[in-house]
Amino acid sequence: MNVSYPDNPIRILVADDEPRILDLYRDLITPGETQRDLYTDDISAALFQHAPSEESNYELVRASTAEEAVHAVKHAVAQNCPIAVAFLDVRMPPGHDGVWAAEHIRKLDPLIQIVIVSAYSDVDPSVISQKAPPADKLLYLNKPFDVREISQFVASLTAKWQAERGFLELQSRLEALVDERTHELARTNALLKNEIVERKRVADLIATAKKEWESTFDSVQDLIVILDANTKVKRLNMAMASRVHAHPRDLVGTSLAALFDTDTSQPSASILALLQDKEETSCEVDIPRLEGQFIITKNVLTTSTTEMDVEAHIVLVAHDITRRKLLESKLRQAQKMEAIGTLAGGIAHDFNNILGIIMGFTEMSLGSVTQDHPLYPKLNHIFDASTRARDLVRQILTFSRQTEESLATLNVTPLIRETMKLLRATLPGLIQIHEHYKATSDLIEADPTQIQQIIMNLCTNAAFAMRQHGGSLTITVDNMTVIPGEKRDQPDIKPGRYLRIRTADTGEGIPLTVRDRIFDPFFTTKKPGEGTGMGLAVVHGIVRKYRGTIAVTSLPGHGTIFTVLIPTTHINTIQTEDHFVEMTQGKGVIIIVDDEELLLEVTTSMLRSFGYVVHPFSRPEDALFFLTQTPQEIDLLITDHNMPGMTGVELAQKIERFKIAIPIILLTGFSHVFHGEGNTETSLIRETLFKPVLKKDLATAVARLLKTEPPQEATLT
Repeated sequence: MNVSYPDNPIRILVADDEPRILDLYRDLITPGETQRDLYTDDISAALFQHAPSEESNYELVRASTAEEAVHAVKHAVAQNCPIAVAFLDVRMPPGHDGVWAAEHIRKLDPLIQIVIVSAYSDVDPSVISQKAPPADKLLYLNKPFDVREISQFVASLTAKWQAERGFLELQSRLEALVDERTHELARTNALLKNEIVERKRVADLIATAKKEWESTFDSVQDLIVILDANTKVKRLNMAMASRVHAHPRDLVGTSLAALFDTDTSQPSASILALLQDKEETSCEVDIPRLEGQFIITKNVLTTSTTEMDVEAHIVLVAHDITRRKLLESKLRQAQKMEAIGTLAGGIAHDFNNILGIIMGFTEMSLGSVTQDHPLYPKLNHIFDASTRARDLVRQILTFSRQTEESLATLNVTPLIRETMKLLRATLPGLIQIHEHYKATSDLIEADPTQIQQIIMNLCTNAAFAMRQHGGSLTITVDNMTVIPGEKRDQPDIKPGRYLRIRTADTGEGIPLTVRDRIFDPFFTTKKPGEGTGMGLAVVHGIVRKYRGTIAVTSLPGHGTIFTVLIPTTHINTIQTEDHFVEMTQGKGVIIIVDDEELLLEVTTSMLRSFGYVVHPFSRPEDALFFLTQTPQEIDLLITDHNMPGMTGVELAQKIERFKIAIPIILLTGFSHVFHGEGNTETSLIRETLFKPVLKKDLATAVARLLKTEPPQEATLT
């Protein structure tokens, strides 16, 4: 509480309804300099041990009502010029009395000295003290009063008021000083606490950083070894220790040779050479003891506790590249296979042209002789052999192309039959192949190429197991129904109807120790160059993708049985019969384009045998020129796709640019259909026939596009 006031006269309040009394107060409290009361000065000197100051003076505040007195005190408090003593007459009609004024003044200023002045004896001091406490600041004066009493009251009460104000001011200064010192101590204490907390935080950070570093050091999958200046192991991480099956602390102080070398391999020599080479920072090393190939990288690490104490260390980081090397080998193998597939596709295309010539002329020869002619059976054998060769080429093209997965609802039995035909031509003659097709429902939803891949991989694995002494390979296709709640060998298979494909061989069998790993990618027991280890992994992935299962049963020396289950679908298929079209007489003008002269000749002969007018061309440019000269006379164009200078699709595009609306049949030796690649799409190509083209297929396509008279159909028997 701040009680410091301006250096002003001491203010005295007098309240009385009689003006004369107020004048009397004025004369007594604020007399002139010549009217000083010497007796009062003596009293002040006796009470307060000092003579009154010549400069002491008072300021008188007058009020004629209790309300005026309360307002004067309120105003004085607001102006920070408080009143020291208040003389209040008890009776001040017509308003409130002095007791009321004393009660309200005390609430406004608790330190003011109040004197109750009354001419009546009915005033009860106890009642007044209860309304305007405390009692030590409340005095009573009866009228009529002695003028000396007023002077004494003023002198003593103002002195008391000043003393209390001085005490409060001193107390306030002391409290402020104590507060300041307390705040300083609190700030100092807070700084100390913060410093303690900061030191603890830094210590915790150091401990946490150490733990994190150790945890990171041990969690790194690369092998890390820290060597001292003598190439002795100073520290190594858990990955390195686990490779040598020891605890890190047991390896501290060992040499590089003890850490990396074996009786038959000393890779530490290469690592030491790396350490001595100032230019090279890494090398590739095969470390049999660590079961892999690694890239070793060296780095120099310096540590110091003082400026003078500097120690150099060598950090070796070994990154395992075994899997990468294996993948590189697989990639090279895949690239070789892709190149072989591309080469096979090109060869097959040319071979298709040759087969087309053979089959075309053979068909025409068969049509020109009777069945009892001596050449008829020979020609028929040529045609059958050419048909098998055609199917074989199509299989080669199927396996050589790279296509996206295409799911379709298909009958598996014919697909497996075709695949086994290809396998019979590739497997050694020592292996006897037995096929059993017993499935009553072989309809599944799958990619045909992937089903062929399953059969090829399982059969080639079986053939490899019988490569030395031969044996028998049996493939069985039937159905199996899994009943809910039935105990079964494969617990993860769901109830339902399945297509079951089983391959059984009489090879050497699979050892129990490796049976659980045969479906792992890249796992193989074959020697380098004999296999990639991906065959069974691919089969497993395909089967699982089709919500099926694969299981193996094998005994060493007694062969192996693989069982594949794939859920069947309930979509009904429409059974169709093979037909050929027998043309009575064709009508129309056809342009045929093929760069293979003999193939052009045989196709031209076929079309003319149907009765069509044919214009053959070996160059697409010549055919385009002829067509643009007589566009209205041409009904159909048949073109080979793969021709030098201009492909069949490009020829069709140019015809379309000339706005010649003519249907086109595209002949191709490749196994994919040209739906459009980039700008190759054209609406003029209505049919695509795969070489070699049979006579009946060509006749059917031509008749369909030219919309000739309905052909007579006969069922092949």
